Amino acid sequence: MSKLKTVITVLLTLAVLGLIGWNLADKEDAQSIVPPDDKEPTYQSQQMITIVYNPEGLLNYKLTAEDVKYYAKPEDTWFTSPVMIVFDKEQVAIWSIRANRAKLTKSRMLYLYGDVEVNSLTATSQLEKIKTDNADINLTTQDISSDDRVTLYGASFTSEGMKMRGNLRSKTAKLIEKVKTYYEVQPKAGNKNAP
Repeated sequence: MSKLKTVITVLLTLAVLGLIGWNLADKEDAQSIVPPDDKEPTYQSQQMITIVYNPEGLLNYKLTAEDVKYYAKPEDTWFTSPVMIVFDKEQVAIWSIRANRAKLTKSRMLYLYGDVEVNSLTATSQLEKIKTDNADINLTTQDISSDDRVTLYGASFTSEGMKMRGNLRSKTAKLIEKVKTYYEVQPKAGNKNAP
């Protein structure tokens, strides 16, 4: 019986030593896991389409891009060649927004970089197009701003300024600093003396 106890004790000791060794090996493996590099994207995609709805379940905007990269550490998403279509509460597309690149932050701010162009998609808007180098859009309030040279195109006018503040929902834009406006006067229909 004592021989059997010795064999069982040896086997249990080996089993315990094996488990201790296995546990230590797991800890070493866990320590050797490299945390993600903040300079590399957590995920990326090409030819992406994102559709966003408001809290009432209505279509808010649609965003497409050639390339998308999400970075977990700052929680920013970068888009290459983004195109965003903004919808009003009646589900009518009202704006098309393009840029070379864009950054979307956790706070729902969209920063547009390079050849920014905002085009009205409705025939009733007096403001038809906004062009600038860089712009910021608050996706919650739809406020738009730019601290670069901005050109506004509208029904029979073109305006230029050094800064702009506006709102996409209310279809307004205000130029600030060094504003120049050019009007195109249309001849009245039926005026035979018009050149």
